[in-house]
Amino acid sequence: MAFEIKNPPEFTLEVEQWTRETDADGSEMAKGVIEPMLNNEVYLKSEMERQEHTALVTLRAAGWTGSAAPYTQTVQVPGAREGLEPMVVSALADGASPEAQKNYIKAYGILCSGTGVMGDGTATFKVYKKPGVDITIGLRGVRG
Repeated sequence: MAFEIKNPPEFTLEVEQWTRETDADGSEMAKGVIEPMLNNEVYLKSEMERQEHTALVTLRAAGWTGSAAPYTQTVQVPGAREGLEPMVVSALADGASPEAQKNYIKAYGILCSGTGVMGDGTATFKVYKKPGVDITIGLRGVRG
């Protein structure tokens, strides 16, 4: 018996319940119980693998648009998709100078106090003050 694995993987809560009183029909049980559970397993595994990835994104100080707040910048993010909600993480270089750390922390705070929306292959950020330096951040949960 062949099972259909959905691509992209799908998760469902609609798994038919079989009991001892259910008429045993292996083909029907496979379609109604085993296949959805197998697809749930594939979905959960792919989500766990996705969460282990971090896509690096650089926002340029000169890339912000708008003459008043909020300022907007859209960047390309391979692997991004609409509705995805990644976690923003610091990508400050190990061993950065105290001056670089100070600038990064300020820009990171500005960015994290704004908003971000994922699109298909893009991320659009809105901030209420323009960061004064380029900043590279990580988007954990985006597989590039």
